[in-house]
Amino acid sequence: MKSIKNIISLVCIVSIFLFIAQNSYCQNQAEEVIKKAMEDEINRNINNLTLQDLKKPFFISYTISDAKTLSITSTLGAIISSNEIPYRNHKVRVMVGDYERNNENYVDMKNMTSFSGTGSVPLDNDYDGIKRSLWEATDNNYKDAAEIYEAKISSIKQQNLTEEEANLHDFSLAPKVNLNIKTIAFDFNKEKWEKTAKELSGVFNNYSDIFSSKASIYFYKADVYFINTEGTEVKSPLSLAAIRINALTQADDGEAIYDHLLYYALSPEDLPSLDEMKAEVKTMADNLITLKNAPIFDDFYSGPVLFEGQAAAEVFTQRLFSGTNGLLAMRKPIFSEQQMAMMMGQLIGQTLENKIDKKIISNDITIKAEPKLKTYKGEKLIGSFSVDAEGVIPDDELILVEKGILKTLLNGRTPTEKIKKSNGYNRYSIQTGGMISSGITPGIITVNSANGISKDELKEKLIEAAKDEGLDYAIIIRKLESPNSGIEKDIDPLSAMSMGSGDNKNAVSKPIYVYRVSLEDGEEELVRTVELGGISTNTFKKIIGFSDKQFIYNTLLSESVGGLNLGFLIYYMSGGGLESLSGTPASFIVPDAFLVEYLDVQQEKRAITKKLPVVENPVGN
Repeated sequence: MKSIKNIISLVCIVSIFLFIAQNSYCQNQAEEVIKKAMEDEINRNINNLTLQDLKKPFFISYTISDAKTLSITSTLGAIISSNEIPYRNHKVRVMVGDYERNNENYVDMKNMTSFSGTGSVPLDNDYDGIKRSLWEATDNNYKDAAEIYEAKISSIKQQNLTEEEANLHDFSLAPKVNLNIKTIAFDFNKEKWEKTAKELSGVFNNYSDIFSSKASIYFYKADVYFINTEGTEVKSPLSLAAIRINALTQADDGEAIYDHLLYYALSPEDLPSLDEMKAEVKTMADNLITLKNAPIFDDFYSGPVLFEGQAAAEVFTQRLFSGTNGLLAMRKPIFSEQQMAMMMGQLIGQTLENKIDKKIISNDITIKAEPKLKTYKGEKLIGSFSVDAEGVIPDDELILVEKGILKTLLNGRTPTEKIKKSNGYNRYSIQTGGMISSGITPGIITVNSANGISKDELKEKLIEAAKDEGLDYAIIIRKLESPNSGIEKDIDPLSAMSMGSGDNKNAVSKPIYVYRVSLEDGEEELVRTVELGGISTNTFKKIIGFSDKQFIYNTLLSESVGGLNLGFLIYYMSGGGLESLSGTPASFIVPDAFLVEYLDVQQEKRAITKKLPVVENPVGN
């Protein structure tokens, strides 16, 4: 009997070994074919691309993402959709001119809508098929680039550029890099994760007062190949294991009440256990019912506000690393028309670049980018990376803000007036349909305070500051809606369209859990229907105190394209209901609470309020 068991064990071991060996062989074969096709085609095109009376290209880069996704959605214990799909997509970049002046950093209606540089390549290891896909995209992209370059030169001659604009190069030099990073182990176990989705969504079967709920699982694993005509060749992994649970109900006055849970990891094995997640889903459901029955905040408050936990982290991410006025470098492009320049100028507003070497936030705060940090206090960080999407290796540490003084901004190879070279932050973004894109986005950000105190002391300071202002109560905020919440709700179209306007540049997402604090005994009362005033970098100057504990926040950020956080805008335009997750994995290590001196808090103005259901929810009754 013992020998039979030994034989069975041996057969299992051999089977596992053969499976691993077969996967390794297929992977090596794919890598060999993809690299060979990219190298041969980039050399052929840089040598032969030319059009009469137009400039030849001086730079070409190819990116191919060899990806696989698993997407599962479940509601009330039943699967809605489940898809496991492989993708191979490319991105082609062609520059005409030279490093000083080329076809990029120029905006007209044509290059705003051109997508000739992206597309798909064969899924099988077809050398000729991959070359043909790259050839077609390169040819189309070159034709566009050559025309855009000529239009740009013509526009420059008709405009009065400042000396700084005229002398600013369009593209910066970067060191040649050859790097091959090992593929991440990733187990796509569809049956297991369908069961997980069913169990997580099934928790809501016991809640008749919750009208809509969903559990979504999204896995993404890719090997990304990058090559350019400067000699850089990089293979790097890109992965994400994400679980999103959201739920929605209505208060008696018709207000939509919602909440969400988000779990992010680099691989499925790093996600929390099913029991842990189910317990948190139940807690979320219970909290949502409490929020549904909470009183409306029907006052205007201007005074100290304490942000804690997830809300504190979201304020840092949304205000300092999303949009145009954060710690992301932004190049002001040349516009084909003056009206377009004026419109985009209003949309973009002022950036922080002209404040380098000046104080922008509290003296207590130092902010660093530490992209190669993989864990913090035993918790894995999803934003860790070794090389960016342009083949630039970032430094182990980059000080962005030192004791309140702005030192630099995150940037790629597009120079700005004060940041001439890349510091390695043009990062890959995970997109719907496996498409590959990139933009200026952080990886690991650490925010440290020199004089942290306990959260209990911060609450005491909150109450003391509110008393000094002659207020009747104080405010604590513990959760904001995440731009990746996936909650489907009605959004006022005018509000959505104005997200990029001057009045809303400092807006953050809707607060979910807001508490009114008694100044007498510190008792907290949950309230709803709350709207926050603008939070700018100036808000961070007026901070009374920070917590002495750190909060680890793994999240997804939409890439900044020309300084604009397009994903954040799309999120609002879609009603927050984007079905698939998209963005760049990032990790923030921030104080788990901070107290601002002044912030406006008022009753939310609702343009749309749906009527309550006529017939009771059949689930849970």
